[in-house]
Amino acid sequence: MHNRKLRAGNRFYVIYRKIRFLSKRGSLFTSSKKDNSGRIRIPGRDFNVISFNSLLLFLTAYFIIYCLNLFVTGYSAIIFNIPVVVYYHDVDYLIRGIDWTPDSVSGVFSSGPIAMFVLTLFMLILYKTVETEKGILKLLLIWMIFHAFTRVFGEILIGAILNKGFGFVILYLFLMDTGKVILTIFGFVAMFSIGLILTRPALYTANIYFNDLHSSYRSKFIFRQFILPFIIGNILIFLIKLPQYNYFDIGVNASMVLILIPVMVRGLGMADFYFDEDPRMVRRNYTLLLATMLFVILFRVVLGIGVRL
Repeated sequence: MHNRKLRAGNRFYVIYRKIRFLSKRGSLFTSSKKDNSGRIRIPGRDFNVISFNSLLLFLTAYFIIYCLNLFVTGYSAIIFNIPVVVYYHDVDYLIRGIDWTPDSVSGVFSSGPIAMFVLTLFMLILYKTVETEKGILKLLLIWMIFHAFTRVFGEILIGAILNKGFGFVILYLFLMDTGKVILTIFGFVAMFSIGLILTRPALYTANIYFNDLHSSYRSKFIFRQFILPFIIGNILIFLIKLPQYNYFDIGVNASMVLILIPVMVRGLGMADFYFDEDPRMVRRNYTLLLATMLFVILFRVVLGIGVRL
């Protein structure tokens, strides 16, 4: 009789510990469940929220980096006494084609990629300090890093192919076809390598929503956190810039896929991530929605009129 009461007491204690753990983890009532094969299932609604928030941060990061790149290029032109007007789709250089010099071409069209590369180094250092934090703004930071790297190596890659942007620098350096092919390969390899290097930091954004990142739902998380926002985001950017559009800019934006593919491939082969047991809530961030809408309005209105430097 005494042993029976002792076993019952142990069962109640185990149940109490389990409830306490789930409550502390934040999954007592909205927990991820396991299917018959033992794999963890995350509600589809949660992944919809993840895609929604990531899309907003993708767009915000794009507008920040893109505008910085435009104004850096514009101000570098001022150094060479070239007046410019910055629009939402391009920089208008108020100079005749014959007045360009090799120095001005090299200085103006290389300034953006150089500035973005330096900025990316600072952002990587900053991200390393907040990598284990749970705030959603670190996802904005990782998107800004992706966009900035795309503005560096994507512009080298697409510029060498289309002879625009950084491609003007290549032309004025009188590089032959062999040199252009080398730069194209360099841009491709650099972006792919960056994706491999940034896979782990990118997957750490899972701790915004989860206590762990299990292999059973990792592919879905990567797709919803990065791939889907990238696809929808680029479509929205194209629509926002209508009726003006730039094939060079579209190509540069699309080249980010060379970073995201290795993130997807390498991420699937990594071991499970375990972060902490603090409670999490997966919910839409409407503050991000308002901020993104404000960015879009200012982007189209102010740069639609044009800013003369």
